[in-house]
Amino acid sequence: MDLPVKFPSETEVILEDVARFRALSPADRIQAIRGLLNAGAQIMRMSPKAAWAKQYARDQELLAQRNIREFIDRHAR
Repeated sequence: MDLPVKFPSETEVILEDVARFRALSPADRIQAIRGLLNAGAQIMRMSPKAAWAKQYARDQELLAQRNIREFIDRHAR
């Protein structure tokens, strides 16, 4: 089907976002990152599953640490 409206692909959208971020000054980049972190923290505070999400994040971090230790033990010799 040939639609009269062209929607951008996901790749095009991502590349535009990257270009927009790279055009920011270093201070504005930090501000943008802080905004994302603040938004994530706000979502966590409002979520009815916040405790589960925090525990899941802790479990994933411990799993990652264990996997890294095992990788180093296997390949560092």
